[in-house]
Amino acid sequence: MAENAQIQLYSASWCPDCTRAIRFLDQHEVAYEKIDISEDPDAAELLEAKTGKKGIPFLVVGNQWVRAYTPGGGPFPADEICAALGIVNGSVE
Repeated sequence: MAENAQIQLYSASWCPDCTRAIRFLDQHEVAYEKIDISEDPDAAELLEAKTGKKGIPFLVVGNQWVRAYTPGGGPFPADEICAALGIVNGSVE
């Protein structure tokens, strides 16, 4: 991932999947901007417009939208997030 790539996390304080995504990003020392869609209706609309979904959490890495949850309560998509962030062997490249 390029050093100047902006990372945003679309989330909400009441969302357990969001808490898991935040913990994952923090453990990997990833700098990101948290956008709480429950506090910002425009952000919620943008999320749905860009992804076609209302589900959270979603990461924006550069121009790429990455789902940070698995629908239906499946396993956390760590591999997909690591690939999008350029995390190799536990550190950001």
